[in-house]
Amino acid sequence: MKTAIHLEKVAAIDLASFSEPARGSLTVVESQQHIPFSIARIFYMYGVPYGCARGGHAHRETEQAFIAVSGGFSLEVSNADQRKIFAMTEPRRAVYVPPLFWARVYNFSRDAVCLVLTSAPYDPADYIRDWNEYLSAVGGPRR
Repeated sequence: MKTAIHLEKVAAIDLASFSEPARGSLTVVESQQHIPFSIARIFYMYGVPYGCARGGHAHRETEQAFIAVSGGFSLEVSNADQRKIFAMTEPRRAVYVPPLFWARVYNFSRDAVCLVLTSAPYDPADYIRDWNEYLSAVGGPRR
């Protein structure tokens, strides 16, 4: 059984961005440079209906980074005792979520595109989808 994990490990990351009025903006994301892991999988969510939430699970081993490449959404990251909510509206900012944190994405704007970078390919066995199972995995109290 793991011990309780601290939310301080969840971190906002300012990505390298370059802007020119005549050419627009370019933001760079590099494995092991801007993101503290090798990127093995990339997916994105868009067209999420009003009131719908995505995520609502934790990963046993997989690290993630969330980026709002368009529009905005809220990212809630929890451990057994606390939660942090990030207002994701800047395409030049990522939020790093280590393994064993519960993450939920919600409050999508109509034009929102949520890009997620992960350290591992999809593996259903890596997911913890039940809150009580999550609390057991991190050594937290049952609710």
